Amino acid sequence: MPSLPRDRNRSAMDDDPNKYPVTIGDMARGAFCLETDATVAEVKAAALESLGLSRDQFLAQIARPANAWKAGLETLHDISQLKQMNEVHLARIRLMRFAASHTLEELLVEALDEVERLTGSRIGFYHFFDEDSSFVTLKAWSTRTTETFCKREREGGHYGVEQAGVWVDCLRDGLPSIHNDYATLPHRRGLPAGHAPVVREMVVPVYRNGRIVAVLGTGNKPADYVAADLRTVSLFADLTWDIAEQMLMQRELLASREELRLANELLEQRVSERTADLRVAIREQESFSYSVSHDLRAPLRHINSYGSLLMEEFGEEIPAGAREYLSRMTAASSRMGSLIDHLLELSRVARVELKPVPVDLSQVAADVLGMLRETEPSRRVDAAIEPGVVVQGDQHLLSQLMVNLLENAWKYTSRTETPRIEFGRGVLDGEPVCYVRDNGAGFDMSYRSNLFKPFERLHGAEFEGEGIGLATAHRIIERHGGRIWAEGAEGKGATFSFTLERAS
Repeated sequence: MPSLPRDRNRSAMDDDPNKYPVTIGDMARGAFCLETDATVAEVKAAALESLGLSRDQFLAQIARPANAWKAGLETLHDISQLKQMNEVHLARIRLMRFAASHTLEELLVEALDEVERLTGSRIGFYHFFDEDSSFVTLKAWSTRTTETFCKREREGGHYGVEQAGVWVDCLRDGLPSIHNDYATLPHRRGLPAGHAPVVREMVVPVYRNGRIVAVLGTGNKPADYVAADLRTVSLFADLTWDIAEQMLMQRELLASREELRLANELLEQRVSERTADLRVAIREQESFSYSVSHDLRAPLRHINSYGSLLMEEFGEEIPAGAREYLSRMTAASSRMGSLIDHLLELSRVARVELKPVPVDLSQVAADVLGMLRETEPSRRVDAAIEPGVVVQGDQHLLSQLMVNLLENAWKYTSRTETPRIEFGRGVLDGEPVCYVRDNGAGFDMSYRSNLFKPFERLHGAEFEGEGIGLATAHRIIERHGGRIWAEGAEGKGATFSFTLERAS
């Protein structure tokens, strides 16, 4: 129960009776003020409101022995504190509901307006802080602040802590700062043009994971800031950050989703464009293939036919030198026909639709080698085929692959005394690998990059061929999502290894 000593305070109040309600209203505790003779001098308006009593009813209640006054005052204080806590709790609920349908900027302003109402302040601001750079991001001000005290000319602006005034003491010290005597602070700086005078202020830091991430400040409360104000502001600072952090995460998530959506749309557009370009290219390739197979074949057939007729009907009359020229001409046209066939085969490999089925490569290898033996029954070639090599792929293309690889081995062992051809399967880095190995002519490894290029040959005329077989094999493997490579040495044979995406 506060009492005013008559020798000092009362004499001052007698000069101005209006000071009574100001003084009583600003007291943190107590409901009324007594004269030294125990006469009631003034009653706190908030006390009457809390108790639901008029002034006369209150005076009647306290007209009792003095030992009951302290209990009445303490009870009233407990009721007032409980009421304040309840108001804070309700305000927090309102803020959480508000956040569900408003932007982050609107949320911050609403939180500051609530803090002002609960603390009786006239200024409110909420700014973000980056400890690594020591930069403050000016984020939000209360409605009253923007309308009355200052303009938000630097919203979203950044500046260092060393440039700020006393309101960043909490950042420098890492603790809440209360300046109830702002005008007397020796380290305060001037206020921006148009900013109203600051009488007192309170700023609290927001910590997350041991680091300051934001500050909430209030100012110009009519009375001094006290511990109850600090608790209220701290609660709202933390709650506001929690909600703001969630909203920022949602905003980033929505932005990421939007970026992903736009990226998908762009990708779909590009895929559509590439698909259209591919269809055009395929049509052009089909047109070219048709032209090759029909328009070029007809003249070649005529050359071969007339050359053969000329040799048959007039062979004896033609000089020996002319017959040689004629023989070379028909051989060249036949070779050109063979090239056309191989080009068409390479083109078909790129265009044919894959129909994956289980393919027994061991059986295919046996069939191909059997066919080669029938074409050259005089050759004796030792063949070793590992049984049970079954893979998943297109039957036609994988059969063509085995034909090309085994014909290649058959051809390049033709000058070997004891030729040997192997087909089998191994494991490389945990991946099944099939191979065709021979002990034939081999090749110089420094030229291996040319092996799978169309029309590239590493040997001379001693071995026939057009340089298309390995290029076709490479394309077949690519269509199956695998890879193919070769190892060898001149005069010591070669090994062609390949993998398939769907090998079983």
